[in-house]
Amino acid sequence: MQKKLDPLSQFVQLISPSSEIFTHVTLSAPWGIEADQLNLAYVAYLPAGTCVLELEGRGSVALSAGQMLILPYGHAHCIKSDINAKCVKVNELFYDKNGTGEQRHNASNGDSCELVYGTFSFAPMQHWGKDALIGSLPELIVLNAPSGSRLAQLLTWLYQENSQPKAGQSLAIEYLMQLLLIEMLRNLDHFTHQPSWMAALQDTRLAPVILAIQQQFCHDWTVDELACLAAMSRSVFAEKFKTTTGTSPLLFLRQWRCFIAAQWLVNERFTVAQIAHKVGFQSVDVFIRNFRQFHDCTPKQYATRVAKTNP
Repeated sequence: MQKKLDPLSQFVQLISPSSEIFTHVTLSAPWGIEADQLNLAYVAYLPAGTCVLELEGRGSVALSAGQMLILPYGHAHCIKSDINAKCVKVNELFYDKNGTGEQRHNASNGDSCELVYGTFSFAPMQHWGKDALIGSLPELIVLNAPSGSRLAQLLTWLYQENSQPKAGQSLAIEYLMQLLLIEMLRNLDHFTHQPSWMAALQDTRLAPVILAIQQQFCHDWTVDELACLAAMSRSVFAEKFKTTTGTSPLLFLRQWRCFIAAQWLVNERFTVAQIAHKVGFQSVDVFIRNFRQFHDCTPKQYATRVAKTNP
């Protein structure tokens, strides 16, 4: 008999994280990398050496060997050997966009730094919308990943799979990305700010509700149906859901539908009317009104804006 997946495992499978680009470079100071805003998450890991991250509006953050940096929303940034180092565009430095083979860039005889750098996609972070209480992660996540740790090993394997194509590569990368996301979400316990759906997934009563909404978002759920899934009375369930997630069950449903719609606007060739129907809204007007509530723009405006971010 197949073992039933726990809620976090089901959630990670549902969103299908994917690896985009990974490269491994050895840099000699002074060096600097400038990266533009993307509709992807950035990740940087330092096996050895030190560097400084500059993120607009946040000042600078020093990173040392054995630390991992994640920018879930793909914010523009600079990574430098020191605060005064000049930067070049990331595409100029990493001329091999597929990360094929380890690269070495000797700017001088200064201190060296090893950097594993890449982008990946896990949609709830890129397309969630403006409601920080329900959906957002910290804009900047720094995790400890010392040599030999699970995080360090996962990043090493991801780089190797991206740079050395072999039979079974696609499946290997898929599972490694799922493991990376699980480890990252587990480590959010160290942060005071985390998305409230994470707390709901860890609640034995609310987890089935969150998963049902995520997996059957086009169903016209009622509060009574969701309360039944939680094995609670309607009033007790509504209060517990509100306390845990900061929103009502049906508002969470509408936002999840808009999250799916945002993904499809970018990744699928559906019309706005088709998407409105597929995600469960009664009409295009209702869909547009809800979408604007969570994304501060119409669906067409959103698709245009994301297309400009990812040319």
